[in-house]
Amino acid sequence: MNSASKSHFEDNENGLEQHPFFMLAMLLALICVAANFIPSGVYERVAFEGRTVVDPSSYQIVAKKYVQFQDFFLSFYFGFKKASGLIAMVLFVGGAFGVVKGIGLMEATVKAMAIKLRNVSFIPMSLAIMVLFGLFVSFTGVWELSLVILPLMIPLFLRLGYDVMTGAAVILVGAATGLAGAAANPFFTAIAQNIAELPLYSALSYRLLTHAILMTVGLVYVALYARKVKSDPSKSLMVGIASKHAELSDDEYAFTPKLIRAGVVFLSILAFLIYGAVCMNFSFAAMSGTFVSMGILVGLAYGLRPNEICHMFSRGMGDLMIAAMVIFFARSILFIMEETLVIDTVIRFLASITEGSSSYLAACLMYWVQTVINFFIPSGSGQAAITMPILIPLADLSEINRQIACYASQMGDALSNFIYPTNGALVAILSIAGIPYRKWVQFFGPLFLILASVACCLVLLAQYVNLGPF
Repeated sequence: MNSASKSHFEDNENGLEQHPFFMLAMLLALICVAANFIPSGVYERVAFEGRTVVDPSSYQIVAKKYVQFQDFFLSFYFGFKKASGLIAMVLFVGGAFGVVKGIGLMEATVKAMAIKLRNVSFIPMSLAIMVLFGLFVSFTGVWELSLVILPLMIPLFLRLGYDVMTGAAVILVGAATGLAGAAANPFFTAIAQNIAELPLYSALSYRLLTHAILMTVGLVYVALYARKVKSDPSKSLMVGIASKHAELSDDEYAFTPKLIRAGVVFLSILAFLIYGAVCMNFSFAAMSGTFVSMGILVGLAYGLRPNEICHMFSRGMGDLMIAAMVIFFARSILFIMEETLVIDTVIRFLASITEGSSSYLAACLMYWVQTVINFFIPSGSGQAAITMPILIPLADLSEINRQIACYASQMGDALSNFIYPTNGALVAILSIAGIPYRKWVQFFGPLFLILASVACCLVLLAQYVNLGPF
């Protein structure tokens, strides 16, 4: 076994690190068994302003659909098929950065940034990164672009004396708080408010306040961990786990003319990618094509021959193969629940929990209902279209403003994205970073509970101030 493969499996305690495939396969098997004991039921889907939503009064039990033995194995194929767009994008991200790393652009950039930032304390540096990326996520909802940022940030923080977890946390915690306090997330906030018949992106100031509060909490948490690791590296959660990120040499970096050309092309395409995500609603297909062009054009600008570009591109894709594959494992779980018609039953049960509760308790419960639903339906837009037509009438009956129902659901969806193993993008990002899922839960789990508590307090405050307009 080569060193790269060996490092992926090594573990200080057990000899073998738990592979993400195994974890997700066991979860899939558990869902297959559980689905046979949950009644099959459906809501009627209706068209609403060009989008399919559920009729909240139409739920009915239907003939039970069972998971057959072969369905467990077939689900992998259908999971791959349904997640093919995201899988392709992850592989093309790997290919593009394979070229960027291969020509030395990333190493030179990290060394230059490390020299510029060596006298800057952790708080202002991390605050700047978290604010910028958090605002990007807040206005676009595209937190999956962490895939692009992490390969640059982790080597930088390693160079500055921190660990892999610190570099990943600055990006992911920034993304989590930005998504929870999203100002203009088109994938959840816009859909939810449209279904609730609210003005688009209303209550903007309250959501921006939410972002600021959650980000402050997250920054303090990450800073405390970073200070502990820098003062005593043995306290790192990553001790004993071989890093996937090569140590940078101490050689002087040099931005040669051809490296500068390649850097200009890289930054230009990256700027176009961000513009496309924000202003042009880029699909996975458009983003995939952009990353392919990035790899090719950066290589040509550097002066590589086409054959050299292909070799670097393919090596980069290989580096992210596991990250791409865990996505279809996660999607297979949703496929089983869709085929057995148990998703609507689960949603019906969870929504019924809020019935008969006081307005304050019901508002808080809506946050947790959405948090649980996100385990089964990791798509924000899919959740909004399915759950909001159910939660909005419940909000009306509980004397809760519709704005508060949308707000609570937005945060429940957002924060849980960063802890559930059924979210293929998260597992892929952790694989790229080289962070075992259990280590991420060990780090982020306490912060998740803290942020969830703060989120519930903010929901209660929203109910107290009668956040509206209605």
